[in-house]
Amino acid sequence: MARMEIISGVERRRRWSKDAKLEILAEADRPGVRIGDVARRHDIHPGQIRLWRKTFSPFSALPSFLPVQLVDEVGLEQKPAAPPAPMFIKILLRNGRGLKVPADLERKTLASLIACVEAA
Repeated sequence: MARMEIISGVERRRRWSKDAKLEILAEADRPGVRIGDVARRHDIHPGQIRLWRKTFSPFSALPSFLPVQLVDEVGLEQKPAAPPAPMFIKILLRNGRGLKVPADLERKTLASLIACVEAA
């Protein structure tokens, strides 16, 4: 005859205290210990340990931005800031020649330079 299990009553969720959860997590975090083994010893599902791990993790809060202020180190002399290096653009023309001009060069000046180099 087959075995039958009769449940007489309402199955209730177990409530774990914070200390009990932290003890189980500490046990699961030991080197060489598998979460499945710890879960079997405490008669819980391994996913429950993973969920508790997320819940009690210091990184579980949503990422946030913090204000940052840059300060100079005390006692160091500040060197004067060097002017930013000018940006140049290299233009290759149809005749195989090229121009290297500053990026902020006016359009009219650039057009006349290109015309001169192409004509030469």
